Amino acid sequence: MISARRSALLLVVGAAAISPAASAHGEADLLHGMLDGAVLFFTELEFLLPVLMVALLARRHRLRPVMIQAAALGIGLLVALLGLPVPGDPAAVGLYARGYLVALGLLVVFNLRLHKGLVLVLVLATGTLTGLEIGSAVIVDPATGFAPVVGFAFSAICLYLPAALIASRYPEGWQRIAMRVMASWIAAIAAIDIAFMIVGSG
Repeated sequence: MISARRSALLLVVGAAAISPAASAHGEADLLHGMLDGAVLFFTELEFLLPVLMVALLARRHRLRPVMIQAAALGIGLLVALLGLPVPGDPAAVGLYARGYLVALGLLVVFNLRLHKGLVLVLVLATGTLTGLEIGSAVIVDPATGFAPVVGFAFSAICLYLPAALIASRYPEGWQRIAMRVMASWIAAIAAIDIAFMIVGSG
């Protein structure tokens, strides 16, 4: 007589053997969708740079506050990407995002010692504004579901965590000076982009 354990094992093996090939195809679609979201984040500077800039605001923060900030970034992105309505003209969101990037850059350049609570608010705002700007670039397809959204948000968190930890480790010294110089260049480029956007819309 076949034992209950062996019977259960046979049922599992049988179910796996007769499962449709569509299941494997669906998993491939999900992975492809997540990869699309990751590629979009790391190849489009208008999405990557705000996350990098807000990460550089971390100063003397330990691992736990940085992880909370990373979670806030992901929440802001997901809330915006999954249906937060865009107030006003959607085309103006990019203009607001560039202005916000300039402000973040100036905060880094002036090397201000911001309270970690304020940094948390800025991280959440960065995630929300970035999610609003991305708009229809991340398309929820029936085959991939929300995989591109998850891939995009996960990539943003993966960039934020090490960048914030490195920035918090070097609040002074030549490393911080290098961060401030980089932030000044990014802020200048964002300001030039604002000028082009205004001229182009005029």
